[in-house]
Amino acid sequence: MLAVDRVSYLPISRLGFNAMLDVLVSQRWLLAALRPTADYVISRTAPVVPGTRIKAVAGPVSGEWVRAPEADDAPGVVLVLHGSGYLICSARTHRGFASHLSEYSGMPTFAIDYRLAPEHPFPAAEDDALAAYRWLLSEGHDPGKIVVAGDSAGGHLAVGLALRLRSEGLPAPAALSLFGPLIDPSYRACIADRRTRRQPLDPRAAARAVALYVGDHDPTDPRLCLLNAELADLPPIQIHYGSREVMRADAEAFAALVTAAGGRCDEQMWPGLMHGYWLWPRDGGLTSLQVAGQFIRSSVAEANTAS
Repeated sequence: MLAVDRVSYLPISRLGFNAMLDVLVSQRWLLAALRPTADYVISRTAPVVPGTRIKAVAGPVSGEWVRAPEADDAPGVVLVLHGSGYLICSARTHRGFASHLSEYSGMPTFAIDYRLAPEHPFPAAEDDALAAYRWLLSEGHDPGKIVVAGDSAGGHLAVGLALRLRSEGLPAPAALSLFGPLIDPSYRACIADRRTRRQPLDPRAAARAVALYVGDHDPTDPRLCLLNAELADLPPIQIHYGSREVMRADAEAFAALVTAAGGRCDEQMWPGLMHGYWLWPRDGGLTSLQVAGQFIRSSVAEANTAS
């Protein structure tokens, strides 16, 4: 089993990983060819809670229900938006992540397969997330009992969905649960942040990859650069990130902006952990997921007490 919270940095790993990423960005046909392999490897190595039940869904947006053994439908549901730069991964790769959120929140999770870039640039993924949320509402789920969770690009998508719901006058979810979220596709602050340089992922390479999703849009557009968005009136947010998180600077800046706008944003920084720890959790990674589960459940309870 991989243990991202125990990975030691080697300079050669940074060179190799980012060289591979640059090849995939420049040779886009390789990216499409890689997806099945990435799905297989991650889904086989990312641990799933024993006894978890999986049920495929072919609705407006395909995905799967992921229920840990003790999950109960009554408290609510977690809509899970997977990460990986909007380029790879799927509901399948994030079964483990979804199963841990289900176990620790006591709720079923619904993980979706949104369309990926570069074939489907912005706002395709956001459109799919909105369609999935609308589908949950049409199935009778109370918005006050829905929490949207996302990691990396999925965290970016979760915030984008909340902003979209607000702009369209649709009911907001009870909360957002974010893990190492993408905040600014330019990665400007992350590139300048010297605290997180000793790790495999180079933010410059990450910016080149995410640019495939940005497409022809202005990367400073508030719908893409969340630091430029109007952040008032968002649901309560909890952000988890490691001290070695490549996007730590942006996570900190985003949390400060949400708070300044009058919102609630609980930062959870986990010493020694780096990007992706929630997929292969050990030790502090499991504690992080437990804290997220408690936040999810308490946010739903609070939303329904207030209503």
